[in-house]
Amino acid sequence: MLVDPAQLLDDCERAWREAGEPSAVEGGESVLRRTALVLEALVAYALLAERSGLPKDTVFTRWPACTVHAVALGAEREVPGLAHLLSEARARVVEARPELGRRRAAVRAATAGEVWVTAAQEAARSLGWAWRPPALADPPDAPPPAPVARGVTAPPELRLGPGAGSVLLVLPGDQGTTGWQLAADGESVTASPPHWVLSGPVRRVEVTDPTGTTHVSAVVDPDTVLLAFAADGHCVPLDEPLPATEIHLLHVGILETEGAQAAAVELPTPYGWSGWTLSKVSLAGVTRLRTSGAAPGNWLEVAVGRSFGWEGGATLPWLTGEDGAPVWHRPPALRLRRKPGEPEARHWQVEVRRPGREEPLARLTGAPGALLDPWRDVPGPLLGPYEILVHRPDRRRGRRLTAFLAEGVEATPSAEWRLLAPHGGLAPARLTLRTSRPVTASCNAVTFASYEIAKELVLRDGTSEFRVQALVPHSEVRLELDGRPLAWSVRPLDIDAADLVRDSALTVRLPEQAVAVTPELALVVEDATLLTLTPERRTRTRKGDLRYSLTALTDTVRDCAKAELRLLVAGQSVHVGTVRTQPIAEDVVPDGAGLLLRGLRHPGELTARIHRVLAPWQQPLSVPVDDSGRIPLPAAWRSAGPLVVSLHAGAPTADTAPSWPRLRDRDTLVLRRSPWTSAVVEATAATRTTEYLGGRGTLPRGTDALPYQWVVAARGRDLQACGAKESAPAECRQALGDAGADALLGAAGSSLRSGELAAVLVGSGLAALRIREVEDPAAVRPVWRRAPLCALLLTAPLLPYLSGDPAYEIDELYPEEKELLDEVGQFLGSAGTTILAGHEDPSSTVGRFDAHVRVLDELPEIQQQAMWRTAGVVPRGLLDIDTRAAAAWQAFRDRRNLQYYAVREECEEWLEAVENFLDEGHDLLARAFRDRGSGPLRGPDEAWMRVPQLSLGCALIARLAAAGDQRAVRLERGLRPLWTSVAAHAPDLTAVDLALAECLVTTETVRATG
Repeated sequence: MLVDPAQLLDDCERAWREAGEPSAVEGGESVLRRTALVLEALVAYALLAERSGLPKDTVFTRWPACTVHAVALGAEREVPGLAHLLSEARARVVEARPELGRRRAAVRAATAGEVWVTAAQEAARSLGWAWRPPALADPPDAPPPAPVARGVTAPPELRLGPGAGSVLLVLPGDQGTTGWQLAADGESVTASPPHWVLSGPVRRVEVTDPTGTTHVSAVVDPDTVLLAFAADGHCVPLDEPLPATEIHLLHVGILETEGAQAAAVELPTPYGWSGWTLSKVSLAGVTRLRTSGAAPGNWLEVAVGRSFGWEGGATLPWLTGEDGAPVWHRPPALRLRRKPGEPEARHWQVEVRRPGREEPLARLTGAPGALLDPWRDVPGPLLGPYEILVHRPDRRRGRRLTAFLAEGVEATPSAEWRLLAPHGGLAPARLTLRTSRPVTASCNAVTFASYEIAKELVLRDGTSEFRVQALVPHSEVRLELDGRPLAWSVRPLDIDAADLVRDSALTVRLPEQAVAVTPELALVVEDATLLTLTPERRTRTRKGDLRYSLTALTDTVRDCAKAELRLLVAGQSVHVGTVRTQPIAEDVVPDGAGLLLRGLRHPGELTARIHRVLAPWQQPLSVPVDDSGRIPLPAAWRSAGPLVVSLHAGAPTADTAPSWPRLRDRDTLVLRRSPWTSAVVEATAATRTTEYLGGRGTLPRGTDALPYQWVVAARGRDLQACGAKESAPAECRQALGDAGADALLGAAGSSLRSGELAAVLVGSGLAALRIREVEDPAAVRPVWRRAPLCALLLTAPLLPYLSGDPAYEIDELYPEEKELLDEVGQFLGSAGTTILAGHEDPSSTVGRFDAHVRVLDELPEIQQQAMWRTAGVVPRGLLDIDTRAAAAWQAFRDRRNLQYYAVREECEEWLEAVENFLDEGHDLLARAFRDRGSGPLRGPDEAWMRVPQLSLGCALIARLAAAGDQRAVRLERGLRPLWTSVAAHAPDLTAVDLALAECLVTTETVRATG
């Protein structure tokens, strides 16, 4: 009896999903025959898809497990190559259906081996498998394969940055390579190798390289709230025992151990990781550990057998790789891991490669716990980066280690530590290098000037060259605001006096021997010392790191135009900072080939970050400002129209993704009357939108223009204030509302934060858009990575299947629909899944403004910030307590602007209308609405305390409208103008409330169905 191909694929899809990842393929005849049939069916559907004009990956996303297993068999060397199997399958299909063989494009797409391999890799990723294709067996007459681009296929790595001052995501590839897209907990950024700095804790980062390959890197697990880094800076996976050696632990709370007591030294927190602690810990004798901030019972085991990693060898402390990795001039040995009781008969296989290359340079095996020399068969000289893959002989997945070797290279500095110079910068230093042939260095004597921290060198072995960084350990200073550490600097810091009340502090890093006598920090005005500060006593902190609280300076500097901060150390007075009571500059004007800052007051290095008003989606231009206040501009920027200039102390950096500046910041200047010349080379959606913002032409429509409409709608008020078309924001909101579900899909290309998206969702009416079904789950899935709030609304019809109610049996869903639901818990967090399961909201009162917030309003700002500081320390889901508290804090800080809307009579009327509506048959929603109430107010001055209840009420009405309630549709239209104004000042609270309202409305729907 003939078997329907779709039924065959569905059956194999279920069986192979249950079987899991393909391993070494069995040689049985039944396996070969079954795979050949599946491959034939897949080819047939691929040809049909091409013939029908469908995307070529439709087939692979419909049957991903079939794709992976079929390609895994075809890619094995022992059987005919994949291209051969595809050609045979096509011949059989065309013989049965000749009309499918008439289109050449379809033939090429359906039988091109590389297309199938790429599709199988994407399918494996969608299934959560780690399968990777081995080298394909090409036919004898096939052309030689193109060389693999260095580092393109290698996954990114998490590591501790140089000096433990930052957390980096190392991006493989050549420096300056563009096109890397990162989504960190739903927030999109663009980056380029060699690394991207994580400016705060996130749960995961999804990285898409220029070839389109996507890698997912887990960062923070909220249940463990701990990251471990080996001595070379690489992140240690927490699903394996921690090495019983000295490592760095980045954690929340106090470390708790079993076995021996861990000897820990607290180090300065990495850039952006406020609320976390970085400790250098020796785990010798420790059996397991946890942090007090972890979930109960979440202990991490410490290896009591042999730990996996490098042993022996020697590094050059004066040289590092481009990503901050140490450089070994004596190659280390490799210690293979051995678990307690593990038999020695099970050997590990070790492969030595160049990063990004599939062909190994050497292979060897070793028993668990053995100490191997992985370099013995690697041809010399040992120079440059190497990658070690350690796995079981029957598996391709394993552990990876990297090492940068520079065998025979020696370096000698003129000083082991560079001190701060009295007038700024560092004491000059010199580094001498010696090499052994055939290795050579681009420079044998490196001289560091006052403001030079590192210099690039090139090491060559006669055929290849490798870049390294030369540096000498040095002193530096760092500012903290609101408990958040900023970047380290060797230049005197520029400190705005208005920031001193923001729980500010200054940390100075010195050699340990320099603090035998405690240095004092002096506030000096016109050579007169007004006040001296002593460092805080921190018994666990590294001895040379001194932290001075600056809050006590607030009143003293209030009447000073400028004051200096000087460190009194070793008989010298070192300038470490300047406190300003006025803006960096008064104004910015055009000046020939650039811009000129008038009234410049900044004493040191300064960077101008320039944004185009007529292209607000573009990355800003970062330009150093010279001593006279001039900002050079490229030719294309001189006629780019109005500009927003945001001034920052320090040198330009591309480590973090700059956000749109706040126009109210006094160090943000606007150049409204700037020439704009239209030079449209290609009429893309971006250029047409720029033309429109400049007042020429109409608003472009179509799916390619949607991301730009989102940006204009989100930043509309600022664009209007800076000279863009007045009606642009309103017209963009209208266009998004007209686009409906397509607009929600297009949000993924906007790179906007969830809060910015929420404000536009409200103003455009998309927050109340009714979506009856998820028509294309494959199109929605990428939206979860870059615009998760919009993806939640697109996935709303499937949310009842998370309730566990018998009326919504999850097995009824297609695999792609189940994959969408897997994302919901990741975005909403445990509180969201609890509500969807029909339980009470565990954080129902979080975010309301009641009597406790009234007391907070009466406290000084520094005490207010101390109350909210812990919110956001651990990255959690949108509906978890910390995220809700952080959203409420944002609204609380803008309460003066919110008061303007909340004090209106119409606000009270709409609150009453919402309450009456919910009381008529929506008991669950009415209870949630009342839980947000502020209680009795003392007077109209406290009207802002009603904002959280108004925000949730509007969100509940909108999601009821989206569920098909016609009365709610009419009510939402009336609420929209007021809600839009509130959402503009409390965007994060709006995002939380939209998600919470969707969960509550879904729960109510499920209960009504049951």
